[in-house]
Amino acid sequence: MRGGVRLDLVSLASGAVIAALGALVLLDSSGALDLSLGWIAAALTGAVGVILLLRGLVRSAELHD
Repeated sequence: MRGGVRLDLVSLASGAVIAALGALVLLDSSGALDLSLGWIAAALTGAVGVILLLRGLVRSAELHD
């Protein structure tokens, strides 16, 4: 048997963040939420921040192993 499958946590979490943003945009476009451009920009900025934070944490853990 070859080496085991390695889970990429950054990609998994990034996909979850992008899916949450997609749900937010879907709810806004369907009329269930009424978000202004400022709130959407804040959500996008937060999503990018979460992805970068996760990448930094994973990279730091890889360097120390």
